[in-house]
Amino acid sequence: MLNFKNLKMKKNNFKYQLFFLTILLFSITGCENLEEINIDPNRPKDVDLGLIFTSGEEKILYKYGRFTNGTDWDTWSGLWIQTFAGNHGAGVNYDRYDLQAVNSTWGTQYDGFNDLNEVIKRGTEIEAWEHVAASKVLISLGLGTLTSVYGDLPWSEALKGSEIPYPIFDSQESIYASMMTLLDQAIEDLAKNSSISLGNNDFAYNGDTNKWKGLAYALKARYENHFSIKAPQASANAALQAVTNAKQAGFTMPESDLTFPYAGEDKYLNGWFHMFENNQMVASEVFMNYLENTNDPRKFAYWNDKNTDGDTVGYLGKPNALGTTNISYSPVGPQGYYGKKDSPQLIVTHFELLFIESEAAFRSGDLAKAALSLNEAIIKQIDLVMPASRTYLTENGDVDAFDLMITNYKNANANETASSITLEKIMTQKYISMFTMNTESWNDVRRHNYQFPSYLSIPNTPEGVPIGDQFIQRVLYPQESTNTNQNTPESNIFSPLWIFN
Repeated sequence: MLNFKNLKMKKNNFKYQLFFLTILLFSITGCENLEEINIDPNRPKDVDLGLIFTSGEEKILYKYGRFTNGTDWDTWSGLWIQTFAGNHGAGVNYDRYDLQAVNSTWGTQYDGFNDLNEVIKRGTEIEAWEHVAASKVLISLGLGTLTSVYGDLPWSEALKGSEIPYPIFDSQESIYASMMTLLDQAIEDLAKNSSISLGNNDFAYNGDTNKWKGLAYALKARYENHFSIKAPQASANAALQAVTNAKQAGFTMPESDLTFPYAGEDKYLNGWFHMFENNQMVASEVFMNYLENTNDPRKFAYWNDKNTDGDTVGYLGKPNALGTTNISYSPVGPQGYYGKKDSPQLIVTHFELLFIESEAAFRSGDLAKAALSLNEAIIKQIDLVMPASRTYLTENGDVDAFDLMITNYKNANANETASSITLEKIMTQKYISMFTMNTESWNDVRRHNYQFPSYLSIPNTPEGVPIGDQFIQRVLYPQESTNTNQNTPESNIFSPLWIFN
């Protein structure tokens, strides 16, 4: 695995060595033209292509499952789908739809786009097709995330610096078209002979081009499925074809999943462990109750029965919009699959692909296929996340009883047939399984008009006042964009996105 800490030190050393060498040359030659030494040490022109790719890859992937400075929407959207509830600070504000026009997700993704766009330009010139293809996939992923929370985005005129300081905001329809084009181009590029290998500059897949190809098709399946309202039958057919292509490329197992592989130290500490320590978000009462009422063993993989002081809190969910209290509720933490210091953050997974296949097959009328895909998706997700909890729980408990609980759940929920399968079962099970993949789960919830799971309702404050007269649909454009780009649209958190309307 790539050592992020060492890589960062190498990059910084290179920057400053280049900068001071430039100053030294200036003093030796007596150059009087400052333009000749106007070289940005943060973006030197001859930085290795692989290092630029790594920088862009990190910027795109690092923001999933984090709450840096309280502003990363992939984390906070877990409040709006009510798997999580706010506990203090920004967690309480966002739980009550009290949003700020913050910049972190927006700024970091566009920084990543700049790096990866540079890789595409330089990589195309030297036919480094592996770098080019992976960069296009990552840009498509980042655009998908941003348009999922903001809607319209600067893209056709973006990344041009002073040439176009006020880029227009392209419609969400055109953003989706750009995302699909990038994925199609990436697949074509991966079929070409590359002049250099991506190799270990790629910390996600270590340069495995088959995995990048599988990911490209998996993202196509995800995005095609988003069109379930706009084009129900056509999107189902397109999603199913993309699923087939992804499977043929090997996107069928945990090793094919796109994750952020945390090292477990310093900056590269799993974001949910940070949340465990900070405690701004905890288990939602409605979600915890659903897990307990259905005897879902994943309760143990998702939530901690102890707080940061080591005190036992049990498995207790908090009502959404309640605010700060003196009661300890269940956090995500180091006893389960998701909250260890070095737990990977899931971003695009093989079991998500199966849920997409199930829904698309259901919409196309192939109920037998929908049932088989749902059954497989449930089993694969449980088999991925339960072993860590099994080790923890059975040290002081009955191994056989815990294993029986898992078996019973699979028998009760992963044995659907063409005659028993329903859309509610598909989407509710996907909702449960997409834990911590909050932005994409929010896409599903909005796409189905907050119908699934059926317990979703607009929360009330302790005074009994609803936090809104409708469910939240998007976030506010960041203040940085509003202040610097006159083309930034007005934004309203209750206005549905084009793709879901």
